[in-house]
Amino acid sequence: MGEKTGDRKPRLGIVLALSALVGVSACETARQPDEPTISIPYDPYNFDPDELFDQANTYCAAYGRKARYVDETIDPTSVRWRYRHFACE
Repeated sequence: MGEKTGDRKPRLGIVLALSALVGVSACETARQPDEPTISIPYDPYNFDPDELFDQANTYCAAYGRKARYVDETIDPTSVRWRYRHFACE
């Protein structure tokens, strides 16, 4: 009741700035730009996750690193194929 609408604007700006800062810092810590990565295509109906991880580890071993699973995506041109993404750490 005692607070005017104009009083909320500075607070809203601070909240938005803090939210943006947290969002950017989360993106920055996700992956280093010089970190090698590999994306392996696979058939989701016929695959062995351990085999995909072994393939990624073999690739990363060439850099003296170990594979870490990041995420997976669906091939936009095919419903069947997907890609598992790994980072070498």
